[in-house]
Amino acid sequence: MTIDATGNSSLAKLAGSYKSNDVEKEKSDDYLGREAFLKMLVAQLQNQDPLNPMEGSDFSAQLAQFSSLEQLIGLNKSMQSMADAFASSSETDASAYIGKEVTGNVNFVEVTSGAPSGGYYKLSNPSEVMVSISNAQGHVVRTLYPGQKTAGEYRLEWDGKDNSGNIVEDGSYTYQVLANSGSGYAALPTTITGKVDGITYQNGKAYLDIDGVLLSPDAITKVSNVKADAAETSMTALDYLGKNISYSSHLFSVGANSVSGSGMKFDLTKQENVVINILDSKGNVVNTVEILAENTVAGQNEVKWDGTDSSGNPVSDGLYSYSIKSGSGEAKMSESGDVTGIKYVNGTQYLVVGKDGDLVSMASVTEIK
Repeated sequence: MTIDATGNSSLAKLAGSYKSNDVEKEKSDDYLGREAFLKMLVAQLQNQDPLNPMEGSDFSAQLAQFSSLEQLIGLNKSMQSMADAFASSSETDASAYIGKEVTGNVNFVEVTSGAPSGGYYKLSNPSEVMVSISNAQGHVVRTLYPGQKTAGEYRLEWDGKDNSGNIVEDGSYTYQVLANSGSGYAALPTTITGKVDGITYQNGKAYLDIDGVLLSPDAITKVSNVKADAAETSMTALDYLGKNISYSSHLFSVGANSVSGSGMKFDLTKQENVVINILDSKGNVVNTVEILAENTVAGQNEVKWDGTDSSGNPVSDGLYSYSIKSGSGEAKMSESGDVTGIKYVNGTQYLVVGKDGDLVSMASVTEIK
């Protein structure tokens, strides 16, 4: 005679109601989850001695343990949501550094559409310099030999190619500077101190822009307020009206199938290749414009954007910014004009400059005439 130890098929139904899908199972394989706990409990009930069944108090205690497990899983999810929210807010808080003087460690280069940006080092003494650049896996992809340098500050000059002459993949790369001032090569600390001019987005992450050098907010070691004239600190958007200003860049406002503002202006010391990235409000590259050296001039250049993405489709309405890189490094961007108005976009004030209606952030103003 076969004895059914459960005496009720509801246990099997109860176990089945907690079966997870494959994705959830893969995520919970590394710890004892609710499904595994319930299976153990049901197995214990199915295989208990029918002549000496589990006491009701024992069963209640195990159900209480299961309830505690459910609460712990919920608490774990809540903590993860809080962590994700904190990480997201950290990106937003980068704008709080604008206008402040910061010190931080700089040891990375961002490559976007094959164009490197960032990289900086400072020599206290005349030295022979060598730079090694590594990918995310820690493998050296390029070794540069800038040669003998005098004491001073230098930008990292890298063409975005590896030691075999191939263009590297987009992403983050670290670098180490070795300097020999007469006693052999030694690793050089790469720190920078300066005023934060703005925020630049590369590969979806926010970086502080310090005179063209990109600094991650996570690498900041010191923050201080910049001393400024009382007249400058008290200026509001209304104070700019009618004044002639110089600014490093402007924003494009796209709406009703039109793009407001003038073209993208930049200065070159010689004819060279230029790469322009159009960025949306989240810092994502929507279009890349590549200009060959023969189509540039030594002096001021201007390039118009038609409001389309890299596939030739019109972009969504909103604000767009841009970054310009030349073959020899950062192209100098400087424009000027009279402030003719103030415009609010998503609760933020922007200066309207010139006859073309450039939208300029007050943080981008470099000079007031």
